[in-house]
Amino acid sequence: MENTQPSEPTNSDEQFWTDLGLKYEAAFGHDIGLHKVIQRYLKMLPASGHILDCGPGTGKPVAAAIAESGRRVHGIDMSPGMVSLSRKAVPSGTFEVANMLEWAPTVSYDGAVASLSIFELSRQEIATMSHAWFSWLKPGGLLLINTFGAEDCQQVKAGNYDADGQCANKVEWRFMSKKILITLLTKAGWKVLLEKAGFEIVHTEEDLFTPPAAADCDPEPRYYIIAEKPSSTSRFHGDV
Repeated sequence: MENTQPSEPTNSDEQFWTDLGLKYEAAFGHDIGLHKVIQRYLKMLPASGHILDCGPGTGKPVAAAIAESGRRVHGIDMSPGMVSLSRKAVPSGTFEVANMLEWAPTVSYDGAVASLSIFELSRQEIATMSHAWFSWLKPGGLLLINTFGAEDCQQVKAGNYDADGQCANKVEWRFMSKKILITLLTKAGWKVLLEKAGFEIVHTEEDLFTPPAAADCDPEPRYYIIAEKPSSTSRFHGDV
């Protein structure tokens, strides 16, 4: 007899992402809002910049846009399948299988991107990554984060929040027909976390992305953050 009991939501694992492959690209590779933010971000970077993409997925659209702009891109992803797709989609880039929490670069970068790639980290792990990004960037380097603000997501319940109200944990989210548990910071939470790591937020932007029906995903209230590692001659004035 078929089991009709609802399954407990589970976190996506490495095999899930490896198997997802081109289905993910079809659903998320043509995100107009993200494309616009990427172009804004690239205009803020040196023309010869070297950019780190943390969680490039299939390589589209972020790594591909970086490479098409003439800049160098290096991507790290836990999924061998996604790394293989990134290498095919962006042959001028370099990609490796790695856990961003354990990885250590051998060079400093002009920019770093985390686009929809840190939802399954804990609050502490996100804080750890914020300090890591800061250390990996050159002075004046720019971090781009593509996430959701917890306060914009109806899936977030009062019981999900930490005592300080800045982070929601174990939020049930439907993604590609699978229920996963994700961590979401509030916008104020992101400001506190990034400033503690040493960053200055220079731009934020919001946009609602609705995946195609065939993707079987919840709508995504995107929150984009561009933050600078300050230098003695900071190039930007915040427009938050």
